[in-house]
Amino acid sequence: MNNAGRSRTSLFLMEMIVTVLFFSLASAVCVQCFVNAHVIGRETQELNHAVALATGYAEVMRGTDGDIDSIIAIYPEAVKGDDSFFEVFYDENFIPCDSDSASYVGDVTLIPNGAIQNMNIKIARLNDNSIIYELDATKYMNTPGG
Repeated sequence: MNNAGRSRTSLFLMEMIVTVLFFSLASAVCVQCFVNAHVIGRETQELNHAVALATGYAEVMRGTDGDIDSIIAIYPEAVKGDDSFFEVFYDENFIPCDSDSASYVGDVTLIPNGAIQNMNIKIARLNDNSIIYELDATKYMNTPGG
């Protein structure tokens, strides 16, 4: 009788151990899925902001006479590099800021080609210099001034 009681107790304990192990594995898989979903969501949010910024730069170029000074007039926080390059720094929420507290940068290069003005736009992370989004835009300059 004593052996039968021990046998049932051992079987119950083994059953509980297997159940706990199963739920531990299931919870580990679920936590990994939630972490991956969070990372993908953050990357998607970055990409959406980058696309909006890049298309904004392109639309400003197309809506102005296409030279760098008229574009920078719309972006007062822009840092002008030379006559064909400027950049705008953004914090972690994609709000324009100074370069010291920036997490992202928008690099804009204007490339004149006769009657055509080309613009190369890159939105990148500053921590690893990886490009989130890149866009090339073109404007036909029907007059010398735009």
